[in-house]
Amino acid sequence: MQLFNKLSKDVSVTRRPMVARFLTVGAVVLVFAAGVLSGISYNDHQHGVDMAKFWQVYDMVHANYVGSVDDSKLIEGATKGLVQGLGDPFSSYLPSSEKQSLDQELSGQFEGIGAELTEKDGLITVVAPLADSPAEKAGLKAKDIITAIDDTKTDGMTVDDAVTKIRGPKDTTVKLTVVRDGLNGTKDITIKRENIQVKSVNDKMLGTVGYMQITQFGEDTVAGVTAAVKDLASHNPTAIVIDLRDNPGGYLNDVAPIAGNFIPPSVVVKEKYRDGKTDELRTTDVPTFPTTPIYILINGGSASAAEILAGALQDYKRATLVGEKSFGKGSVQSLIDLPGSSALRITIAEWLTPNGRAINKVGITPDVVVAGDKTDTSDPVLDKALQLAQGK
Repeated sequence: MQLFNKLSKDVSVTRRPMVARFLTVGAVVLVFAAGVLSGISYNDHQHGVDMAKFWQVYDMVHANYVGSVDDSKLIEGATKGLVQGLGDPFSSYLPSSEKQSLDQELSGQFEGIGAELTEKDGLITVVAPLADSPAEKAGLKAKDIITAIDDTKTDGMTVDDAVTKIRGPKDTTVKLTVVRDGLNGTKDITIKRENIQVKSVNDKMLGTVGYMQITQFGEDTVAGVTAAVKDLASHNPTAIVIDLRDNPGGYLNDVAPIAGNFIPPSVVVKEKYRDGKTDELRTTDVPTFPTTPIYILINGGSASAAEILAGALQDYKRATLVGEKSFGKGSVQSLIDLPGSSALRITIAEWLTPNGRAINKVGITPDVVVAGDKTDTSDPVLDKALQLAQGK
């Protein structure tokens, strides 16, 4: 899944290059691009594909197109189409501009509206607006389906295309037309773009209960959680609430060190690859809060890495999950750098909870179901967690 000023897509789960074993996936695209650039055709027998049609169309374009032909744009389009042909909304080719946007987003600072976007059942769908973002203030909500951007219909539009149209300089506006459950017809939401600075972790004491909100899993998140845990520990809390609502995910590698604050060295997530091989990501630290009761808040905007953290602590019966069913984004993406500052983001694994639960398109069901959105005057999900923490 991708923040559109990411998204996440994130996205999805990981946007950080994982390890060298994934570089072979990018080699296919690199060879393809190099072949087009140099005019050297594929060895069809070796790769098991017939590229004759591609080269036939390429030659026909050059021979018949009435305008000028820019080979560099043909290569970009062909490369993008190659990955798009997978039919996976979380895999995509990122031109340099989109790669730069993704890097900015995960660094916690970018210009845009502040929301997470994905493709669900062929529809451009909001995973979650970021907390206190222009998108949230304008009324954009998780699960909103975007049918048009500035009156341009999103039919057939990829997530990355939508991201490009929604992004823009601060102080400019974008109009999103959305469909929402319980709403008759469509609704137009005009959002003023701003410079978004995201602090991914916030903490405070609510009486004797420690509260920690994690808004995404970005470059500053592990350090932020470490600082928050230290701060909360100084108050000796009777329980801890971890708020993962509307957290669209981010870096998979952030999850283990964060979970390690609450569980002993253990498996946090299993990654299952196309060949059936399974890897495990484990915590290695001695937990600061090994026995303190944990309550995790989730909703339909909790996705990807947020679901991994919640699912792991739920599997170990280390946390009680409160709220609504999570988004259900259960695949892992690797981000591989390509020439020209572009990148390939490709799904390389399905993730499973420590107990082997697959949540893709299913989500995680909370232990205590509580409906209701947070408003300026009420927060029924947090109120319920605090009641549980206080034994009421």
